Amino acid sequence: MGDEGRKYWLSVAAFALVFVTVVVTLSVFMQQTSNRIVAQANQYVSDATAQTSVLVSAFMENTQKDIEAIASLASESEDVTDIVTSETWLRSVEEVSPFDTIDFVDAEGVQHSVEHDSVNVADRPYFKRAMAGQSGVEAVFNTRVTHENLVYFFAPVRDGANGPVVGLLLAHYSENRLAELLTNSFFGYESQVMLCLPTGDVVASTDAAWVGRNLLEEAAVDSSDSSGARRLERAFVHHEGITFTYQTDQGPGSACLREVSGLGWMVLETFPAAATEQMISEANEGGWNTLFIIVVVFILVIAGIIAYNNRRHRSLTRSMRDREDVQRGVAKLTERLVLIDLDEERYLLMSAPAPGDGPDDALGTYRQFVERLQRRVLGDEAKEEVAKLFDKHRIIELLPPGTDNVRFEYQMNRVGVPTWEDINFICVQRDTAGHPVRLVYTTQDVSVLKQREKLLQNAMEDSYRAAVAANHAKSDFLSRMSHDIRTPMNAIIGMTELARMSEGSWDKVDACLAKITLSSNHLLALINEVLDLSMIENGRLELTVGEVDLRAQALEMETIFSQRCEERDIRFVVDADQLAHPLVEGDELRLQQVFMNMLGNAVKFTPAGGTVSLRILEHPSRVEGASDYEFVFSDTGCGMAPEFIEHVFEPFAREHDSRTEPVEGTGLGLSIALSVVSLMGGTIDVESEPGKGTTFTVRVSLRHAQAGRAGETPASDGGRAPASASAVPDLAGASVLLVEDNELNSEIAVALLESLGASAATAANGQEALEALEASEPGRFDVVLMDIQMPVMNGLEATRRIRQSEREDLRMLPVVVLSANAFTEDVQESKRAGADDHLSKPISVRDLAATLGGILGRGRGPEC
Repeated sequence: MGDEGRKYWLSVAAFALVFVTVVVTLSVFMQQTSNRIVAQANQYVSDATAQTSVLVSAFMENTQKDIEAIASLASESEDVTDIVTSETWLRSVEEVSPFDTIDFVDAEGVQHSVEHDSVNVADRPYFKRAMAGQSGVEAVFNTRVTHENLVYFFAPVRDGANGPVVGLLLAHYSENRLAELLTNSFFGYESQVMLCLPTGDVVASTDAAWVGRNLLEEAAVDSSDSSGARRLERAFVHHEGITFTYQTDQGPGSACLREVSGLGWMVLETFPAAATEQMISEANEGGWNTLFIIVVVFILVIAGIIAYNNRRHRSLTRSMRDREDVQRGVAKLTERLVLIDLDEERYLLMSAPAPGDGPDDALGTYRQFVERLQRRVLGDEAKEEVAKLFDKHRIIELLPPGTDNVRFEYQMNRVGVPTWEDINFICVQRDTAGHPVRLVYTTQDVSVLKQREKLLQNAMEDSYRAAVAANHAKSDFLSRMSHDIRTPMNAIIGMTELARMSEGSWDKVDACLAKITLSSNHLLALINEVLDLSMIENGRLELTVGEVDLRAQALEMETIFSQRCEERDIRFVVDADQLAHPLVEGDELRLQQVFMNMLGNAVKFTPAGGTVSLRILEHPSRVEGASDYEFVFSDTGCGMAPEFIEHVFEPFAREHDSRTEPVEGTGLGLSIALSVVSLMGGTIDVESEPGKGTTFTVRVSLRHAQAGRAGETPASDGGRAPASASAVPDLAGASVLLVEDNELNSEIAVALLESLGASAATAANGQEALEALEASEPGRFDVVLMDIQMPVMNGLEATRRIRQSEREDLRMLPVVVLSANAFTEDVQESKRAGADDHLSKPISVRDLAATLGGILGRGRGPEC
């Protein structure tokens, strides 16, 4: 027996030695492969850096020749000083040159810029070099004009071809554009490329975070690679090209530094560590597979040896361990194990979690077993069920031939704590008739599973209730929308019929028309709210940032709501006098929408004799150049119940009681306002008490608008001042080309124009409009009213064609878009196509007159 054991362990040791030898050899081979790949990566990045250096050198040389050529042409002009200081000349040169902008620096060192104030750069090295007759390239960080990091190409400007230097042309090239020139990749991985000064300062980089930093200083800070830092410093000092390897979290990376010929600057390019690691992984994939196979074979062989040895020893002890092994194995799967003999009506307890936790005795009658179980089951019905189902004859019925398992679940009380147990009767032996003779009884605590089932059931019930609530909310919304839409539609249809019946009585007709207009506006407001909600739910709501005058917004709200409040005997108060920075950057239309929704609700729910107020407060912000603003909307109206405040911002939510039912509304205004404010990064708080009123506080941080414009008041679209409430511009003699494919809309628009004194010609699509304009005499039309959605050619394409016309008078012809598309992005798309303004359908005569009057510069006409 001892010799066999010794041979067994010797064979295992010999095989393990062979395994270790193979693994070590394979590991050495894979390490050599990795080193070869790193060397190959060094060669890749060296070649790529050389190509980038040549590319940058050629680009710089060609760009320098461009500025020298421009300076030479300027020098040969008769009045060179007037030309180079002319904004028109500078702009024309910018349009045809590859540079971002071109400035002129006079002999006094004053830099003249088209878009910026003049600054003195007499102390700049490039000024001194240019005045000495030299041209060149210089990188300037944090420029005095725009505070950007720029590359300057400069060339002297002379008075005549060989005359004295009178200044220099300074061409700007942003580091962002240089970064595009440096972009490179290896095997799908972006390489980091930097263009540096000889001092180590980064002029341009594919990673913008490095621009303006110093490579030598960054390398010196890394104490873990001090020798590499010194090597990099020597390369910069001596303008040497070096290739080196560095370590990252992803593995070894390669980098190369080379001088840009003719410029003296340096290019640093990296071979991404991820690409190197991928190449190493792919090269060593076969080695790893081989190693895996070796490990599997080793495990199988060792397992075979162990299995063979165990099989020889197991045959000697199997008869003694069978019962013990079965008992331990089944005990791991169950908490209690009982062997039941139905013929003898006896049980034998095999295992239990604790003494006394199973049947009373380890051995007893089957009746005692059932009685003990019946006492521990909770619930009278369950006790009766156990007595019936666990009867010997009933168990035999439940286990017919082909069914070897029957399960039950009961709540038990074994140690004073109620638990749920899964009970199994497993048939292990049958008689010749197929009846069960010997059974194994097992139990398992399933309380955790029951709790999970309960939680899942509760969650499903909650989801069901939420779905029902949402369905009720939508049904309620559709019902209210049906009511709110039919109400103005009923007024429109009814008043139209009354107007027809009142022919000849112009006072009645005028009153009907006024009510039709009021109902139409109310219907349009409902449609706009539903469309805004659709944009929010689809994630299409976007902000358009521009300059906003908060004081002007407050005054506009006062103009809009004061008359409405006066008619209802409500006091309206606006306080925006304490603002230190009234001009901010934000979305004026969306901010106005929040104001309108908040104040509209306040006025609707405030009775006569009450007060509605708007206060705008400004607080210091942690962010420089910004302030924290509070817009406080208060009213002394009916207020809200505490339980409804939690749902006040939900779509379609409305409080149903006698105070609010008469008030019309969709329940969408506050939900839209919250979405807009959240998009601005702000919050809305609400305080309310039934019978005393409500206060909504909107808090949002806004950046201050640019200094020097505090005295300006933002104008409406197109820079026109808004029309007065009662005056309409006089359009007598104006000639309009109306482009509209819908005959009814065209007829209405022509009638509106003629009522304002203008004459109108029509076209059915963009192609007809272009043909009519090309065939017309210069000055024939004063303005074009252009629909968007039309056959043959749509309005946006026609507008772009007009702006690209060969005739200058057509390129300058005002174009106003008329469209049913009323979202902010639709307005922006019209402006990008070249339109002067955008009017959303349905169009009112007052908006049409104000827009055309502003574009044509017409004065106010008679009141209407």
